[in-house]
Amino acid sequence: MYTKRGDKGETDTGTGMRVNKGSAIIDTEGDIDEVNSFIGFALVNTKWNDIKEDLQQIQFDLFTLGEHITAQGARRTITPERVKWLEDRVTYYRKEYGKIKLFVIPGGSAEATTLHMARTVCRRLERDLVRSKDEFELPAILEEYVNRLSSVLFFHAIVSNKRLGIEERIFYLRELP
Repeated sequence: MYTKRGDKGETDTGTGMRVNKGSAIIDTEGDIDEVNSFIGFALVNTKWNDIKEDLQQIQFDLFTLGEHITAQGARRTITPERVKWLEDRVTYYRKEYGKIKLFVIPGGSAEATTLHMARTVCRRLERDLVRSKDEFELPAILEEYVNRLSSVLFFHAIVSNKRLGIEERIFYLRELP
């Protein structure tokens, strides 16, 4: 599908407002799309139903997040219940994983690596959300959701390696000479 309306570097938001494709709102929407795509990639690589179900729900949440941003909150939005759900998922996986050793070097398995990729793009989304507040209003709940989402993706990754019997590589902080 094409309309040719975007051929000169502008696009419509969910409210019908025309904006430059390089604007913060469109940059943020692109980040959401990237996170969602990486989550889709992780979804086809994971073997476990609990993680698959989480990722599928997160994909719907990301569409809701995007809708909130482009429609400026006039339609669906992320609720405190969705943030709580992510917090509960972190608790669930943390119990399985046990003590966390920081800093985990991304890798180990294809399953974990794709989840780490989604996590890092999620962190970029979070940074862009913060910068976007100069251009449009955002409720704090959106940042909270994205922050918790990166934590869930981190736990998905390290639990995936644990379930596969792969030990994490850890970067240990030490004093430099």
